[in-house]
Amino acid sequence: MKKFIFAISLLFSIQTFADSSVGCGLGSMIWKKSSIISALFRMTTNHSFSSQLFGITTGTSGCSRHSIVKNEMAPVYYAEANMENLRLEMAMGHGEYLDGFAATLGCPVSVQNEFNAMTKENYQSIFNKKTNSPIQMIGNIKEVMKSNDVLKTTCTQNLI
Repeated sequence: MKKFIFAISLLFSIQTFADSSVGCGLGSMIWKKSSIISALFRMTTNHSFSSQLFGITTGTSGCSRHSIVKNEMAPVYYAEANMENLRLEMAMGHGEYLDGFAATLGCPVSVQNEFNAMTKENYQSIFNKKTNSPIQMIGNIKEVMKSNDVLKTTCTQNLI
């Protein structure tokens, strides 16, 4: 019984400090009052319906989309995981990692050959002496894409 009471009091104290963590989802839409009991109801409702997880992923139910699921971050995550493969395939001008990377930049399959050729042709600009990170590499690619009439109008990733 002592363990049960301890667990409940721990839950209430955690919810008091983490009240903002249940700030979105179905529970937050139903239970608006800011109190320990409301926080418990928000948490229980969100957990029961997975509405907070869904809301954070999709940007609905009063939630902001988490950066990990935002499309604009896809090239960064992809490049971080595949940097060496991308470096090699850009030098060759073709490859499955390069095709996947083009897709993260919003380039449709119809222009992947153009994208691949552009990375091969501009390899020295993309991987210059200052390129130490995937973010720098992506910035260099976006700069080169701005001068390519096909890619700057076809690829949907923001080139700013």
